[in-house]
Amino acid sequence: MQITRTIFADKRYYLDEGTVLNPASLLDTITRFNDMKMELYNALYDKKYHKTGPLMDQTHSHWMKKQYQIRDYYIDAVYTYASGVLSSQRELKRLYLKTKEQDLRARDEKIRYEQEQLTKKQKLKQSLKTYLTTGEWVVPYPNCQVAVHGEVVTLPGKKYIPAVQYERQTEAMIRKLKTRIALLTEGRKRVEKKKQDLAKNPPRRIVFGTKKKFKEKDDPSVSTEEWKLAFFASRHASMSLPGRHTSKHCNFLVSRLENDLILICMDGKEAVLKDFHLARYQEVWDAMLAAKPAERKSICYNFQLRTDRNGRRYLLASVSLNLENRYCNESLEDGCIAIDLNYDHIAMSDISADGERLESKVLPFRLEGKTNGQITEEIGRLMSKVGRYCREKKKPLIMEDLDTTLSKNGMRYGNKCRNRRASMFAYRKMTTCLENQSYKQGFGILKIDPAYTSQMGKFLFMKKEGISIHVAASYAIGLKGMGMREKLIPDDRLVELLPKKMKEELKNGTDIKSLIPAWKKLTETFRGVKTNRFYQGVPYGIFHIKKRKSLKSLASEMKSWDACNC
Repeated sequence: MQITRTIFADKRYYLDEGTVLNPASLLDTITRFNDMKMELYNALYDKKYHKTGPLMDQTHSHWMKKQYQIRDYYIDAVYTYASGVLSSQRELKRLYLKTKEQDLRARDEKIRYEQEQLTKKQKLKQSLKTYLTTGEWVVPYPNCQVAVHGEVVTLPGKKYIPAVQYERQTEAMIRKLKTRIALLTEGRKRVEKKKQDLAKNPPRRIVFGTKKKFKEKDDPSVSTEEWKLAFFASRHASMSLPGRHTSKHCNFLVSRLENDLILICMDGKEAVLKDFHLARYQEVWDAMLAAKPAERKSICYNFQLRTDRNGRRYLLASVSLNLENRYCNESLEDGCIAIDLNYDHIAMSDISADGERLESKVLPFRLEGKTNGQITEEIGRLMSKVGRYCREKKKPLIMEDLDTTLSKNGMRYGNKCRNRRASMFAYRKMTTCLENQSYKQGFGILKIDPAYTSQMGKFLFMKKEGISIHVAASYAIGLKGMGMREKLIPDDRLVELLPKKMKEELKNGTDIKSLIPAWKKLTETFRGVKTNRFYQGVPYGIFHIKKRKSLKSLASEMKSWDACNC
């Protein structure tokens, strides 16, 4: 497994302390580098989206050489940055389009629900009118729990209200629902228009130095001259020099001599950072610089200019390394460790080579009310426990591969408690910490699609193993990752009730994907059944009473347990 990490030097390099030789050339190089990247970005943007600019009839390399008279290695570094920004904008545009589609689906669902409520209220009002005129009560819609006796309306929960008063309340609710639907429809039109504009128009040019800093120019309390200096410093504060594996020093512009870091500036002079050491992974960096030509990897060097609270300028230098495990256990011959990630705990299962659950653990944590740094610290502490557990068991890790970005954009009208939990679910941080542990502890990570693993655990393992839904889900994730299809097939009594096509697919299928249609059908049928009811098991015994066997009858029986408080 390979990961890329950026490691800072173990100290700040203050420009007035003599730890940086030839700082003037270094500052000039950083300034010119940023000027070139901004100009090249605008030229590439004009060429791609407006079909104009200096790059329409010449290459970027020829144009920059003529414009700035610099060496090819700096041209490559500037082009890497500018083209990378444009590529990121394209990817962001695709992501924004997907999030708008998810938002529209959430709005459509909300409009559909409100329209259903409006239709029910209108039918109920019509039934009340008919009753007050003819004295005959007509049930307005199926499963309606409203009834009329004399001049009194009976509501759910044995509440009573005069029929005339209830009619006025119903009319008021109808007006509110119509207004709500109109507002929702108008909001949907605005989102649809934004989506169309996003798809039709090119992305906006980025503002180097951040939009926030640029908008400060309109603040009357900020001096114009001070703002110009601060904005210039923000736009010219960093420089990244990507490496080449063909270079002797893994980078044509930066090298190391003994303990000093040497940078070839744009004016041909050398800037030296004395006594340069990394805060961590120093031995890895040493090994990469000493590697044979066939084993060399590129090393990227980054430089950032900062100013402390006393006004002193200093340089932060860092190195981006491609870290790769020399030994990474990815073999499933001895089984695996599977985890189910949640917003407040991690469920972990140790699975043997033949698919038996040997041990389970639950690691709780709490992120609510904590700062970003505290959350990172808490997640890192937990993932180190997972990493040590995998190392002790000498097994790889199987986890779910999720994309929470789109799901979080469909929460507009969802349950507040569920939305808050989904927002606290720091999946990306958890994944990053696990990748770091994989490198440190020497175990492999296998990511799988977690579709219906919770349902598999709920139906197959909760009652049988006496475990929680999340531990059962982690067990199902491990079995799915190991490809043990036979252990994830639904109970034979459930299979008999499935449609003929699904039964044939289960019988003839050879991979995990062939199980998905059957589990989808079971999920849809048993939706609404509380999770804890599966500890009691699916009530197959009712088939001795009911003549007609079906999945719906099983689901209805389990739902009735909640109705009668069983």
